[in-house]
Amino acid sequence: MTTDLETPNKGWIHKWGVPLGVGAIAGFLSTLLILNIIDSDAVGGLSTSSEIAILVALVYFLTAVAVLAGLLSPKLGAKFLNVQDAEELREQSSLLLYSGGAMALWAAALAALALTGEGGPLAPEPVVAGAVIALVAGAWLALKAYRFSDELMSAVNLEATALSYLVTFVVLGGWAILAHAGMAIAPAPLDMLTTFYAVVLAATFVAAGRRGMLNQR
Repeated sequence: MTTDLETPNKGWIHKWGVPLGVGAIAGFLSTLLILNIIDSDAVGGLSTSSEIAILVALVYFLTAVAVLAGLLSPKLGAKFLNVQDAEELREQSSLLLYSGGAMALWAAALAALALTGEGGPLAPEPVVAGAVIALVAGAWLALKAYRFSDELMSAVNLEATALSYLVTFVVLGGWAILAHAGMAIAPAPLDMLTTFYAVVLAATFVAAGRRGMLNQR
């Protein structure tokens, strides 16, 4: 009886413990490095909105790195990506390649935009041009990924899209109402963009969880 109860726990630890630990350490060290760079003489500090945008971009970038690293080594990827085995990872290689590429491009666009504007160290014209190209290219890759999605992934995408719209409407709409009434500071353009990024990521996570895609495979 005791052995039967302990076996799933050990399996969960084996499947998720190490990846979560490595991810937490990588995220912490990356965040520490980013914040030190922001406070360095090269950057000279950024606004709170820019710092939050860069940290959100970092989440996108680390996710993309994890996915693309798993594709480079399917046997290793099967240990930290939620797939049955390396063969399943190979079967989903096109979907994950396009998805990972899209996330990397979107991360680069948000991070670059956070480094321009008032007080930013980068000139706005080339950054905006590069960000627009990255956003459009990322959207194209995401569309390509959607075409490789199976029925389950398509359902997750649709649910995440609907949930993203509702949450964004509530968050930004409520923020706008309070700002219009003089009860809050109006959101900066970068805050709005960062909100879109964060809500989409959270909605995708929730939709995947509701469909059982976060269960141990």
